[in-house]
Amino acid sequence: MNRALEKLIHTTHIISKHALGLLLPQKCLKCGAPGKAFCSDCQRASYKAGGQCLICGFRNGTGRFCPPCRKSSSAGLEKVLWVGKYDGTLKDAVWELKYKNRKTLAEPLAQMLFQKFSEIFPDFKNGEFLAIPIPLHKGKLRQRGFNQAELLARGFSRLSNIPLLTNSLLKIKETPAQVEAKNKEERIKNLEGAFAVNPNLNAANLQLLTSNTLILIDDIATTGATLIHAANALKLAGAQKIIGLVVAHG
Repeated sequence: MNRALEKLIHTTHIISKHALGLLLPQKCLKCGAPGKAFCSDCQRASYKAGGQCLICGFRNGTGRFCPPCRKSSSAGLEKVLWVGKYDGTLKDAVWELKYKNRKTLAEPLAQMLFQKFSEIFPDFKNGEFLAIPIPLHKGKLRQRGFNQAELLARGFSRLSNIPLLTNSLLKIKETPAQVEAKNKEERIKNLEGAFAVNPNLNAANLQLLTSNTLILIDDIATTGATLIHAANALKLAGAQKIIGLVVAHG
């Protein structure tokens, strides 16, 4: 099968799945309530208040890395905030969005990201932050047809009015899925050299990267390896302050 035909078949498949999703009535993936992909009651049940160190789990209310954990795990990332644990309904929601093309889940999950961000930063000012989705490698993006982190980041940006900058960060190395890694060390090694700031970024956007607190948005953080390597790439480009914001930790 030639490349053009393969691309046409893939595109047709994506469009068909999207059209089917529009035709079928929405219902909550947990309780089955009509009208919402993830109803507010089930969102509340999945939401975990507060923040804690991603590495050691110490509940500090801010999501900031503890000093020893920051020293051993992250040079560029200050803290990671997450909505809840990667289990139960939240796990199902991420899975359905990511692998079942249920894009209607992006909006309620983005609402939960905004709730978490507002909880930790109740007095945030739009001019101080910039949202950046974790990118997919171009091969993975072509295969999946969309980047779930970008969908989440777009929803978060609409709700918060925090500017969104896409294509500023690139994934330049295709890596194995992190869920396939046996341990933390392997996860971290998988992503060495995987991210880089777009060399074609114009001066105005580069200024945005270096003058704002950057919010790296993704669906899941386990060891934080993806966020850490992405943050380190941004740090090399001059970014001063970087935090992570994800749907689930587990």
